[in-house]
Amino acid sequence: MLRYVDTMLTDVHGLTDAQRREFLEHFTPAQVVELTAGVALFLGFSKIAVALGPPPNMPTMVVPTPDWSPDPA
Repeated sequence: MLRYVDTMLTDVHGLTDAQRREFLEHFTPAQVVELTAGVALFLGFSKIAVALGPPPNMPTMVVPTPDWSPDPA
């Protein structure tokens, strides 16, 4: 499932046939639709939040993230 979400976030057209078959072995088509809709909503709302910026006077905390790159396989 994480590979599916990573693919949606980085290259929505990058899902291979093998990944699609593996994903459908574990989830029903209805579950795939639900997951896809959820990820799309989360991604859309996060972009809106970034575009609007934080509310005035909101305290912020910087949390460093480790170097990360999606698994190409």
